[in-house]
Amino acid sequence: MIKMKQIKKEQAVTLIALVVTIVILIILAAVSINMVLGDQGIFKKAQKGANSMHDAEVNTQMAFNSITDEIEKITTGQGGVTTPVVPEKTVTEVKGGEEFATKTAIQDEHGNIIQIPAGFKVAEDSGDTVQQGIVIEDVNASGDEAVQGSQFVWIPVGTFIKDNGDKSSEIILGRYSFSTSNGESTLVQAAYTEEEPKNYLKHGTTEIIDLYYTELPDYREGVASSGTDGLNATAKDLAGFINSVKENGGYYIARYEASFASGTSIDNYKSASIISTEYSETSMSNTKETLWNYITQLEASKVAINTYRGSSNVKSDLMNSYAWDTAIVYIQEATGRDYANQKGQSINSKLTNTGTKQDEVCKINDMSSNIREWSTEYSSKTDEMRHICTVRGGRLRL
Repeated sequence: MIKMKQIKKEQAVTLIALVVTIVILIILAAVSINMVLGDQGIFKKAQKGANSMHDAEVNTQMAFNSITDEIEKITTGQGGVTTPVVPEKTVTEVKGGEEFATKTAIQDEHGNIIQIPAGFKVAEDSGDTVQQGIVIEDVNASGDEAVQGSQFVWIPVGTFIKDNGDKSSEIILGRYSFSTSNGESTLVQAAYTEEEPKNYLKHGTTEIIDLYYTELPDYREGVASSGTDGLNATAKDLAGFINSVKENGGYYIARYEASFASGTSIDNYKSASIISTEYSETSMSNTKETLWNYITQLEASKVAINTYRGSSNVKSDLMNSYAWDTAIVYIQEATGRDYANQKGQSINSKLTNTGTKQDEVCKINDMSSNIREWSTEYSSKTDEMRHICTVRGGRLRL
């Protein structure tokens, strides 16, 4: 009996303990469920953490895509002027030295970057800064010794720092109009913009440029004629030139007006950008170092293209309107004076050999004086003997 009672008592305790245990488990379960499933529960926090992780991944990918897009724009030439890696050497360190074996970036004392093509060196009499004019000289870029020694001047595109430390206005590669009263430039057509990387393809419309003057993007050798049915020679590779400017942040123009270098016929004549020894007065001369002032636009185009036709490092062509106008803008930015109207000064009173320094700005000779120079621009005008081709520069014309 006693034993039976004891068993029942133990069972009763066991049931009570079980009930208490179940109640406690229910309470713990409720607490646990709330901790796990509640608004501040583990699941919610885990979900928020997962969402935050996902958002972070999305933001990271978006940032990465943005950087990738910018790199793509730069490498494809769609994002404006490329800023090269800061070079180690300066102009003053390499001036007058040996030629560069590969394309090399150097900088002036203000941090302006200049790209030197393979086969060239910085000339001994080059300026020390971009504002003064950076001159490079052909050492072996051309396989023709008669062309070697030619000199060219760097035209920066973008913003360059002047010698007084101030930044100039951004120089845009484009076609400009210039005030006849003070030379002030007005951009008429940019070669490219961030929104319109091929803006140069818009041509021949009054909305873009004067209807008379057109820079055609496709190459043609032209058709000789003394009437209105002739066609000028156009730029050999206008798109290639523009993309090169984007990539390098500038381009080069000849320091001197073209002199004869070599060749046996107009189809293989080459020119040299050197100081001329004489000029012809009656017909085009093929005497070495003679200034060419008797040459048609079609002939000038062939000669300019021929000069570096065989080079894998550089290409040459007759000056296009973008290159000419932008160079004038650079000169005016660098000198702070009206150079666009230089042709109206007495310096044009007589023809002189190029390199006499009667007209030298930023190390460039006779760009706005001496004789007129052909460009690749097309004109439909029928007056002043300019109905097919257009000219730039000096007033005097034989």
